[in-house]
Amino acid sequence: MVDTGASSDQLRGLARLLIESWNRGDAQAFAGLFTPEAEYATGTSERVRGRQAIAGLVQQASRPQVCLVGDPDVGCDSSNGQLSFAWSAVAELGATRHGRISCACIRQGSRWLIEALQNVEDGSVVLEQFELAPDGEEPVCMGFHFWTDGDFRV
Repeated sequence: MVDTGASSDQLRGLARLLIESWNRGDAQAFAGLFTPEAEYATGTSERVRGRQAIAGLVQQASRPQVCLVGDPDVGCDSSNGQLSFAWSAVAELGATRHGRISCACIRQGSRWLIEALQNVEDGSVVLEQFELAPDGEEPVCMGFHFWTDGDFRV
C-alpha cells in the first residue's frame, strides 16, 4: 500500500481516538470508529461483530488504561488502509499487559473506519511483588513474576 500523507495522518489519528475512547469507557465513541458490520477479535480470541456488539464489549470490559507504544504503522491507498500499533496497559494488582492491534480500514466519505480489528496480547503479564512498609514509608519491590502461557516464573 502507498503512504499518502494526509490519509496516513488520519489513520494515526484513528489509533489515538481508539485508545482515548477506550480509556474513557465511551462505548458509543469507540464503536463509532468501526463500520456497521465490523469484526473485532479480542486478546482472548473472542469475536464480536457489529457496532452494537463492539459497544457492549467496551461496556463490559474491565478496561485497564491503555497507552500507545511508539508510532502506529500505517499504509493506505485511496480507499483501503492498514493500521497496526503496539499497546501497553497496567491492569489489576499492577499487572502490566502488552500487545499489538492490527486493523483493516476503509474510507467512507472523508473519514476512515475500522472494518476488522485483531488484538493480540503477547502472552506475558508482569506483576511486581512489594514488601509491606510501615506507615509513611515507601514499599520495597521484592521482585517480579512473569505470567506466560499459564505458568508463573520468578
